Amino acid sequence: MQKIDLQFFNQLLDESDIKQRIKRELRFNTSISHLKDSDWLELEMIHISNRSGNVGVLLLGLATSIYLIPYEFKKIGPSASTGRQQPIICDFCRTWQSGTRAGTITFTNVKSGKSNVTYLCCGDLRCSDHVRSKTSASKTSRTQLREDMDNENRIDRFNERLDRLVNDLEITPLTLPEE
Repeated sequence: MQKIDLQFFNQLLDESDIKQRIKRELRFNTSISHLKDSDWLELEMIHISNRSGNVGVLLLGLATSIYLIPYEFKKIGPSASTGRQQPIICDFCRTWQSGTRAGTITFTNVKSGKSNVTYLCCGDLRCSDHVRSKTSASKTSRTQLREDMDNENRIDRFNERLDRLVNDLEITPLTLPEE
């Protein structure tokens, strides 16, 4: 994905159909503060959230298109029967996450207003880093799942899942502003 600054992000928000309340609450600079210039080339997905982290937008850079998808995020709580947090496998990057680092992300089909779609996901939403084995969680996951895929195949699988998400939610790509 190309590097995105606040002005460019605001142009994308203006073009999107995202509710004004969500647009006002987003913390762009805080959400991307951990990224270096070189990191942008290896990103397919970035989450821009509000202060509490429970509402935001996913910024997807797929092929030559950019998508903004509003979401609601919830940490997974303890199981009612055992009292323990259950580990999950992220529906996007297929990384095994302990219950304390897992959550659910819910999307609403903006165009049709149809029912919500919920996915299990990494609590940090750093799936682009997990598929490239850049995090300790991804290294732990490789041993838990005994996965012998290389990073390129993981990246391809991740992109396919993001494409499927965009198609399922009927999201249209945003027009990139002229530079």
